[in-house]
Amino acid sequence: MRLLTPALALSLGLGLAPVYGQQAPQSKMFDRDKPAVSEPLASPAELSRAFVNVAKQVKPAVVQINITEKIKRPVSDGEFGDEFGDFPNIPGLPQIPGFPRHGQPQPHAKRGTGSGVIISADGYILTNNHVAGGADDIKVRLSDGREFKARRIGTDSETDLALIKVEAHSLPFATLGDSSKLEQGEWVIALGSPFGLEQTMTAGIVSATGRQLGGPYDNYIQTDASINPGNSGGPLVNMNGEVVGINTMIYSRSGGSEGIGFSVPSNLAKKVQSQLLRNGKVSRGYLGVSLQQMTPAVAKSLGYEGEGVVVGDLTEGGPASRAGLRSGDVIVEFDGKPVKSPRQLTELVGDTAVNKTARLKYVRDGRMQTTTITLSERPGRNVAQRKDANENAGKLGLSYSTVTPEAAGQMKLRINSGALIEEAQPGSPAAEAGLRRGDVIHRINRTPVNKAQDLTAALKAIRNEKEVVLQIERGGQLTFITVTLD
Repeated sequence: MRLLTPALALSLGLGLAPVYGQQAPQSKMFDRDKPAVSEPLASPAELSRAFVNVAKQVKPAVVQINITEKIKRPVSDGEFGDEFGDFPNIPGLPQIPGFPRHGQPQPHAKRGTGSGVIISADGYILTNNHVAGGADDIKVRLSDGREFKARRIGTDSETDLALIKVEAHSLPFATLGDSSKLEQGEWVIALGSPFGLEQTMTAGIVSATGRQLGGPYDNYIQTDASINPGNSGGPLVNMNGEVVGINTMIYSRSGGSEGIGFSVPSNLAKKVQSQLLRNGKVSRGYLGVSLQQMTPAVAKSLGYEGEGVVVGDLTEGGPASRAGLRSGDVIVEFDGKPVKSPRQLTELVGDTAVNKTARLKYVRDGRMQTTTITLSERPGRNVAQRKDANENAGKLGLSYSTVTPEAAGQMKLRINSGALIEEAQPGSPAAEAGLRRGDVIHRINRTPVNKAQDLTAALKAIRNEKEVVLQIERGGQLTFITVTLD
């Protein structure tokens, strides 16, 4: 399960915002002659029985997933083992204390425990990509104690979902509900194997819906149902016994539940599962633009007073560039649908079939124009950066991307630019120096790094240096790290 940084979590709205506007008269707000609740509340016994019934209905479909992943690097002194749960490296948080290992480091296999939910009688199981995506061996333990070896059908890193399958028939399975109907305050239940404790059930409410944590397709359900390491991939269930989410991450300073957990909505999981089943991967439409929200100041500067999103930059040779769009154009309609925000347009494009030709309306110099764009396939996360990193693997061994303004705000960065580390390749100079996912690189030697391309150019310019010094930001602190090059 992924653990969020304190800065990221604290940026989710822990303060109160004033409400502006005219207050309704007291007589309109409260009617003292009518009860506040129109229907009688369930008794404690009735509520308890409802939880019992949901547990009996869904628990048979919940599985424990045990994975083994071959690690091609040694275990260093003090590194934790994750025999009880999944603990990836996440920005801003200290490593969870584990079991110090002394003496000469030895190559090892990483073992982890997660959860999943059976969604069909013939053995298809939804879980998290960070549970099963990199596993070399996947074993599934059913609620009745039977164990099966599972194969990976497909994964999607953008939504952190994975589809696996066991060869079995007539299995109990859960129904994926309609997450769009979820309301703040609804009771929900989390099921899974926290810390390896199978078939654990916790309850809470929907704390919020539509949480955006920096990813292009984020739409998380936030819940205070207790979620802990090992719950990853398990179901979040409503009181009708329907799966409304796949538990994915928590915010935690301690490594355990602090009442802030996040689940991928079932409606998004349905879309991803359908593509994984057909193709083994998720293909999304791609425009090749960076987008900015329309603001009054931007609208005034562009001579346009309406809704839409501003094209900030374009990918050279991308679909939008080939169609003639320019920086400063305001996109107002995509394939017949009005465009109101960058996120909405990203979702519309992502849900459009690759190679489909879409009609796009935009404003340039105050004039409405129309063009057609043939969408290409959205590159996998940071494909270009990973290619650069692979070319420079002998130098650092990093994959990285440009820090977006949204990510900078959510992470509360002291410097609102840089290259965000997505992965430090096991055994690479970067990994050996202690760099990890979530670190933000601001400088390499004397060269400022404002975007991913700056780091790529600086790495290509390195010739005979034995080491480089990086200025990074981690958890709100700036520090310098020396990387010894191979």
